[in-house]
Amino acid sequence: MIVPGARTNAEIKGQVLTRLVQLALRWIFDDQPIGRLRTLLALIEQVQDKDTAVAILESLLRYYVQGTQRIEEHDVRELLQQSTSTGDPIMQTFIDRYIEQGVHQGVQQGGAAMLLRLIERRFGPPSEQVRERVTRADPNTLLQWSDRILDANSLDEVLH
Repeated sequence: MIVPGARTNAEIKGQVLTRLVQLALRWIFDDQPIGRLRTLLALIEQVQDKDTAVAILESLLRYYVQGTQRIEEHDVRELLQQSTSTGDPIMQTFIDRYIEQGVHQGVQQGGAAMLLRLIERRFGPPSEQVRERVTRADPNTLLQWSDRILDANSLDEVLH
């Protein structure tokens, strides 16, 4: 029996997602970004589909942390830790992914910094183009270039 005015699961899910997007956009330059983010996290917990919830959470945090640079990453980590005290599997899955991304990014940044230092010591200060190329390189490419710097006679031999 269908109750008049009753909403389907899809309609409710759509309303939560719509509300999330609207609030995220409205609150992006709010004076209390952490408080607003806490409210958005509570809405995300209402999304039944775990994969959808995690994807939303990733996008939202990327928007708040990287896009606007109004929230520091350590604040987000602390907020997420507080949110997982209830044992919510969606938040725990996201935290695992977020930490893994942070580790991967740290490895890449450390490798790029080390290679740039080696390039400078061996061939002199690198150009801005070389710096940008190195900082955007993936960890495997950085490892290959780091191996090549030992025997290369020129920077061109390292990077090609």
